[in-house]
Amino acid sequence: MKKIIVASFLIMLAVSVAAQKTFNGENAQKRNVSSFHGINVATGIELVMVQGNSEEVAVSAATPEFRDKIVTKVENGILRIYYEDKLKARNTRKVKKELKAWVSYKSIDELNATTGAHVTIEDILKSSSLKMKVNTGAQVTGKVSTGSLSISQSTGSIARLSGDAQKLEADGSTGSLFKGEDLRSEVCDVKVSTGAGITITADKELYAKANTGGSVKYKGDASVREIKKGTGGSVSKM
Repeated sequence: MKKIIVASFLIMLAVSVAAQKTFNGENAQKRNVSSFHGINVATGIELVMVQGNSEEVAVSAATPEFRDKIVTKVENGILRIYYEDKLKARNTRKVKKELKAWVSYKSIDELNATTGAHVTIEDILKSSSLKMKVNTGAQVTGKVSTGSLSISQSTGSIARLSGDAQKLEADGSTGSLFKGEDLRSEVCDVKVSTGAGITITADKELYAKANTGGSVKYKGDASVREIKKGTGGSVSKM
C-alpha cells in the first residue's frame, strides 16, 4: 500500500512491498484530507503525484512558517493546494520558500495547475478519462494512460506528456506549449491560437485548427479529417 510517512524531515511514499520511493522535504508535515477525485495546485508549489491504494497528502517548505501557509483542502471533491498569501508565494532573490507537496491518490479525473505551479506525475496516471487545465506559467510533466484526455492551456504554460490516450482534445492559447509527441492517441482534435504550440502523435484521425500564429506539428499515420488555418497559423507533419 502506498502511503506517506512523515518522520522528522523525511517523507516516505511506499511504492510497493518490495521497493520504496523516498522524498526529502524540510519541515515536512502530513495533512489530513477527505476523499478527492481531482487536484488543483497553484501559486508556485511543486507537486509530486503518485497513484496508489490510499489518498494522502504531505507538504514542506524552507521554514515551518512558510509550510504552515500552504493550504490543503477538499472542496466539491477537488483537492486544492495553494499558498495562503498568493501575492507573496513566489521565491525572491533573498528568500527561497521551497514550497512542495506530495500526493498519493487512488484515481483522479481532473488535474489543474496554475500560477507557476510545477506538477510531476510519478509512474503512470491511469484514468478512464482525464480533464486537465494548465495556465499562467504552470508546468505539468509525466506519463498518462487514459481513454479520453482533454487539456486546455494558456498564458505561457507548458505540458510535457507521454503515454497513450484513445481520444485527445487539446486547446492552447497565449504562448502555451504542449509537447505530446510521445503521447500516442488514436483520435486527435487540437486547436491553437495566439502563439501557442502543440506537437502530437495521431494514429487514426486528426482534426486541427491553428490561428493567430499558433502552430500544430504532428506525426503518425492518422488520416487528416480537417485542417483549418488562419492569420499566420500553421499545421505541418513532422
